Amino acid sequence: MADTDQTGQQIISTAALLRFLIPSIAGLLIFLVPLPLDDGLTVLFSLYSDWVNRHLGFVLVELMVLIAVAGALLALYHAIVKPHWKQKRPMLYAVAEAGPAWLTLRIAGAAIALMVYFKVGPEVLRLEDTGIILVEELAIAFSIVLIPACFFMPLLTEFGAMDFFGTLVAPTFRRLFRLPGRAAVDATASFISASTIGILVTGQQYQRGFYTGREAVSVATNFSVVSLPFALVIANVSGVGDYFIQWYLCSVLACIICAAIVPRLPPVSRIADSYIDGSPNSISTVESEGPLLRRCLNNAVSSAQSAPALPNMAHSATVMMLEQLFGLIGPLIALGTLTAVVAFHSSFATWISMPIAWALTLFDVNDAARIAPGFLFGFMDQYIPTIVASEISSDRMRFILAGLSLCQLIYMTETGLVVLKVGLPVTVLQLFQIFVIRTVIVTPVLASTAWLLFPA
Repeated sequence: MADTDQTGQQIISTAALLRFLIPSIAGLLIFLVPLPLDDGLTVLFSLYSDWVNRHLGFVLVELMVLIAVAGALLALYHAIVKPHWKQKRPMLYAVAEAGPAWLTLRIAGAAIALMVYFKVGPEVLRLEDTGIILVEELAIAFSIVLIPACFFMPLLTEFGAMDFFGTLVAPTFRRLFRLPGRAAVDATASFISASTIGILVTGQQYQRGFYTGREAVSVATNFSVVSLPFALVIANVSGVGDYFIQWYLCSVLACIICAAIVPRLPPVSRIADSYIDGSPNSISTVESEGPLLRRCLNNAVSSAQSAPALPNMAHSATVMMLEQLFGLIGPLIALGTLTAVVAFHSSFATWISMPIAWALTLFDVNDAARIAPGFLFGFMDQYIPTIVASEISSDRMRFILAGLSLCQLIYMTETGLVVLKVGLPVTVLQLFQIFVIRTVIVTPVLASTAWLLFPA
């Protein structure tokens, strides 16, 4: 029994308080706290990314090719030989295990990476806007975020930070978004650090039984927003950098509206509201007694005291990092390259986006056929709307397309793949349905703001 004071409140020892505060503050500093620099705000995690690019950039492309090829070969060996790695070598099994679809994507990604690196094979697969941008930019950016995120995420998830903030905002989150309060930490990590971090946090929390299937999918598909540093990149590339504040606030508003609506609609509302072990959602909506901040602190300290030992956390982080790195780099390259080929170098993109082009002409949008693919192909790659925006002259459409790059969220070359890889109970078809719903919701919000900013 824990000691209590005269009012019946649990007495928290200094050691227990420090076990919560030190790791949690460290996690906040790494992932969430904005740091002022001469050229604006950033986070410590972004400074690390810049450092890696500056000092290790000469070898990063080679590493991506090596990882893609190794991931394909390991998966192929495991599929053909079927070694008993699950019991004997669980870490190797986590890296090599892949179903038929994932195996195919790993092999295709490895082949494209080799073509890009050695400048061989079909030229359309290794152009600046197809294979090259995937191998030399997107895969590298994903890896730089992933590796330390796996090791430092426990600072936020295991030592009480999520429990503290979750208890603090639980009533608001449950009423507005039908989600537990701990989702606020996922949302903040995504907004300020990286969307991949938010999804990895969500996947980990679902696997450990803190989210139901419906809650986990709701969080991953509504709060894993492109990070603030990358939002600056999108704005500048799209040509709306001079209106960044207005554009970003409008995009955040659109995402909040989506987060309130999407979980209440199919397919998300029809996902089982049960935990990974099959038990139903048992979280009570009745508030506990006592001062709110005291309850926040009690829950946080209790979580910190039950945190796994550091060696166990390090082992779990290593398995997660290897599994995601070798399992996703190849599929990311394959899906991203093929999507870019279809979007920019085939007539199929024009044909499939004809209904959107027709709708745009009703609003007297010039170059509707050229702009329309940016609305649809964002499902496969978040770069597509941004690239389209950078090549058009309309301020309104640049504003809208840049907003779609930020708000559509379901990008199969990155967030979509991670959602599937971490084992959330959602299918590719359901992800596409969510993507369409989000696009329908956010487009009027972005368009109305664009028309106000650019009336003529």
